[in-house]
Amino acid sequence: MQPTLGRIVHFKDSEGQTQAAVVVYVNPDTEGMVNLGVWNEYGKQFNAVNVRQGDGVEQWSWPPRV
Repeated sequence: MQPTLGRIVHFKDSEGQTQAAVVVYVNPDTEGMVNLGVWNEYGKQFNAVNVRQGDGVEQWSWPPRV
């Protein structure tokens, strides 16, 4: 599935914690690289730029379906 503007995703921060994020830009020249608006566990928003899709730190992933 390709990321699109406004989609909710998960972002794993540098400490390995999963944060809620929204796709705010999709880089058309790469596959799966996006800019995100991310919220930490305290509700503080920060930006993550040029984030690749994956399961590692500082990467984004689709939320699991339950």
